[in-house]
Amino acid sequence: MATASSCSPLVAVLCRGDIPAPDCALCASAAARQLAGACRGRADARVWYDYCFARYDDADFVGLPDTGYALILLNTQNATDPEAFEKAQRKVMARVAADAGDAGGGGLARETARFKDGVTIYGLGWCTRDITAADCGLCVAQAVAEMPNYCRFRRGCRVLYSSCMARYETYPFFFPLDGGQSADASASAAGDYDRVVLNP
Repeated sequence: MATASSCSPLVAVLCRGDIPAPDCALCASAAARQLAGACRGRADARVWYDYCFARYDDADFVGLPDTGYALILLNTQNATDPEAFEKAQRKVMARVAADAGDAGGGGLARETARFKDGVTIYGLGWCTRDITAADCGLCVAQAVAEMPNYCRFRRGCRVLYSSCMARYETYPFFFPLDGGQSADASASAAGDYDRVVLNP
């Protein structure tokens, strides 16, 4: 997925901290190619993939937390027993936000919780590595706080900023995957998503 809003030489291409090196290289290459096309005649461009994020900007953004532009992806299906699910996923994502501010975490936080009927909730927070751990925690917390506004009762949700992202699903999507599943097998459980774009 990508969105763009002249490009300058200031560019960043980053992978999530849990992504194996070969998958990171493939994602970064694809993101860089898409970014090159998106930034023609524009002041800035951002490209989000599951495994990586790329950004091009004519202003210096390094070290500056940026939550001004957001891409939100929400699963089109509601969870079974939605009230109980909402309560459970909020607990998971609260732990994710807290973990994201840990200086030893490298800008990556992962949590899981058993729900019911064999369902597990998987939560993840990730930040670009140019911001501090404290700013990472605040950024992920803001992303988590946005979730109820768009994803209430939904089986999955992603809030992506230029400096961080937060995500929960009911299938394993971060590495290492549970039960030896492949990323492709996990992705097949994703379902359909609606998209919301928030401009500053």
